[in-house]
Amino acid sequence: MKRIYLTGMSGTGKSSIIRNLQNKGFTAIDTDYGNWKEISLSEEASEWILKEDPIKNLLTQPLTSSIFVSGCCSNQTNLYPYFDYIILLSASLETILNRIAGRTSNPYGKTSEERSEIIWNFENIQPLLLQSAHFEFNTEVMTIEEITTSLIELSNNN
Repeated sequence: MKRIYLTGMSGTGKSSIIRNLQNKGFTAIDTDYGNWKEISLSEEASEWILKEDPIKNLLTQPLTSSIFVSGCCSNQTNLYPYFDYIILLSASLETILNRIAGRTSNPYGKTSEERSEIIWNFENIQPLLLQSAHFEFNTEVMTIEEITTSLIELSNNN
């Protein structure tokens, strides 16, 4: 049983994989929904960050099964020590922008400002995420089911 964090740019499939894991009976949390994030205000800008204490509380409980958490926030590295594996989900920028344009489950990425932010994040943040990831799954090459199966197998490794 493991604690696994899924990260990646918006549009790489984090929510779809979390839903698939939930449908298979796993504890799988998408931090975009529920009470897992909060707005952090600074003089430069505001941003969504993870609420670290509730996530730490979840991850420090004795495991009865593997736990999967997904998100992409600037403070997620503070939580990395609580996870056994960090998984980066990736796709090309073109695919990400096409997925975001067509999705109905999340409004983020519909405005030109948000799309510019996504492009900036892809160019500047994704390389940093790759540096700290244990594994990268390309969601253009692998299906949701293939990634889910790989995650379940990884969660069963001793």
